Amino acid sequence: MNYYEILYIVNPNFEKKKIDETMKEIEARLKKTKSKVINHIIWGKKKLAYQIQDHKYGTYILAHYNGGDKNALNEFNSWLKLSDLVIRHMIIRLVNEPGVIEKIDDDSQSDAENQKDSEDDNELKNNEGDIDKEKSNEEVKGVE
Repeated sequence: MNYYEILYIVNPNFEKKKIDETMKEIEARLKKTKSKVINHIIWGKKKLAYQIQDHKYGTYILAHYNGGDKNALNEFNSWLKLSDLVIRHMIIRLVNEPGVIEKIDDDSQSDAENQKDSEDDNELKNNEGDIDKEKSNEEVKGVE
């Protein structure tokens, strides 16, 4: 059985709902080709190496699937080229079966935790800087 990986880029201005609709549409098209989707994950918004359709950024989405009907897969590829949903895509054939990737249910929760951690780190650095200033002031007073 053949396994494939598709990496596609969608408009960076799409909201989460529109991205989910796009992913569902692509999964539906793959099912029409008698393919089974193994993984379908959002990599996130990243800067493009060069502008594509006047976009400097794009939302990257990765999918793994096993191959179905070859003619239907060629038609799927043509549909992606003509689709307004996808800015750019690339499909490659995998040598081995891809493993299942676990999905994180709440991205906003992890983003909030990361932001809180960075704020805590900044506060800690500021406190350390204040302590260093107090020590140097004490040393200067002791020298006089």
